[in-house]
Amino acid sequence: MKKHGDEGFIEMLREGQEDARNKDIQKGSVFVDDEELQFHEREILKNLMWMWLPDEFTMLNKMMIKVKYPNENRPDIIYSNKETTINVSFSHKRDKLLAGQEEEVRDYMGQVIQRLYPTSSIIDKEVVSAGENKVAWMDFVTPAMDGQIYNLMFFTPLKGRLFMGSCNCFAQDQEDWKDLFVQMIASIRTA
Repeated sequence: MKKHGDEGFIEMLREGQEDARNKDIQKGSVFVDDEELQFHEREILKNLMWMWLPDEFTMLNKMMIKVKYPNENRPDIIYSNKETTINVSFSHKRDKLLAGQEEEVRDYMGQVIQRLYPTSSIIDKEVVSAGENKVAWMDFVTPAMDGQIYNLMFFTPLKGRLFMGSCNCFAQDQEDWKDLFVQMIASIRTA
């Protein structure tokens, strides 16, 4: 369909505004669709680890954690938006992990994910620098009761032990959240 006069100009302005919006979580508000989000650094593990998260995210209470994560092997800490549709979870495992082993554990977990969810495949995998640490991550989509879930899992050593986390949202929101999730894991700071 051909656009006439003002329609094309208005669309061009709208696209320009989108491009001009801040996309850096550490430099002010960012927008997901028309929702404005502010991010600030939060202490995740007392005196050990901090990460930038959206201000509106709160820790899920124990009852809600059991509902959202019925498996006994659930994460230790889970932050979520008000609707509980976007989650960031953390676990500091007893398994040993040294600097330089992040990619190895990520790749192993990728194989586990593919065995558990044969219809899923790893979309992307990378390593980002987070201060002194390297954080290996991968992303994939899995089926859930209420639709497809986009997951971005990450792995890094913390005090010689495996620290792992996951960021997730509905698959249809993946385009809006993937870059924000990667920025969040790149903001990890440890003591």
